[in-house]
Amino acid sequence: MGKILTKDFITDDKTNKVFISSLIDTKTGDLDKEARANVKSCIMQFEKDCELLYNTKDVWARDYMPIQLTKNTYLGYTYKPDYLTKSPEYAKCVTNWKLHNVHADKYDFNGFKVVQIPLILDGGNVVKAILDDKPCMIMCDKVLLENNINKNNKTELENFHKWWKEWWEENFDGTEMKLVLLPWEGSKVDPIGHADGMIRYIDKNKVLITNYKDFNEKHYNEMMKALEPERPKRAGFNVISLHFSDLEQFKNNKLFSVLLDRSWCYINYLQVGTRILVPRLGYDLLDNEALKQIREAFSANELSYEIELISQDMTSIVEDMNDEKNSGGALNCLTWTIQS
Repeated sequence: MGKILTKDFITDDKTNKVFISSLIDTKTGDLDKEARANVKSCIMQFEKDCELLYNTKDVWARDYMPIQLTKNTYLGYTYKPDYLTKSPEYAKCVTNWKLHNVHADKYDFNGFKVVQIPLILDGGNVVKAILDDKPCMIMCDKVLLENNINKNNKTELENFHKWWKEWWEENFDGTEMKLVLLPWEGSKVDPIGHADGMIRYIDKNKVLITNYKDFNEKHYNEMMKALEPERPKRAGFNVISLHFSDLEQFKNNKLFSVLLDRSWCYINYLQVGTRILVPRLGYDLLDNEALKQIREAFSANELSYEIELISQDMTSIVEDMNDEKNSGGALNCLTWTIQS
């Protein structure tokens, strides 16, 4: 396969088409059916070039569909999430997009060039970025556990990074695919462990992270260490962080306290090119502050962005990040975006 050039690498800002599972407005798992039906309508209004995916086994399209690398090249992987496969009931939700013939009415997937990487991986655990003018993938280091790699074993970790570097060079004509691994909070706090609930790409060398400052200062510092390593040893990202608890209007605010453990969802927005749809928790003061901060994060970009809140309250969808209920996702999780 040809070399992946930075200018051809498909990050969110280069996408122009959205897919959602046809199950989005049916009963799947313990998710709120009515709320998801309204979310479906909102997504289709937001992006007219939106199609349904048929033959999927659950609603979380981001997780099992291949990862677009360039316009015609995709990355396949083994989708075998531990939060589903440990339960016979939810093992039925594991979609193999090829085996199950996942398809859309108007868009033909047969022309895809898919290169299979020998990793157990979830698409929601891959955030594509540009770092030091090179294509980059950001993942939560839960991927190591899922592939039986001990991150605390220096040799095993070094061997994984070495393998990663060589695999991309060998399969994509010398491509340097940078890899940034983010610390996982652990199964009790975050059983899913997906990067798209932690971080999003803004622009070259710039990312936005969720509001760890509000509920886990220690983890925030660990995230910053991973993203902004010591210089000049290695260049890192310019990091912007969402934050709410230090603002006067949220201090001693009971409703904010109730919604705090769901406020991670704002980072899981849907981005199609330069348009962004942000999840809503139904509390205008908090929703509008999140919208304001996301707009500010993108305001320095050369491109002009249109950023808005979804009209549907998504609290019932995002409130229970629970591996026993196949829940805990927002707009990016529910969608699969590509450059068509």
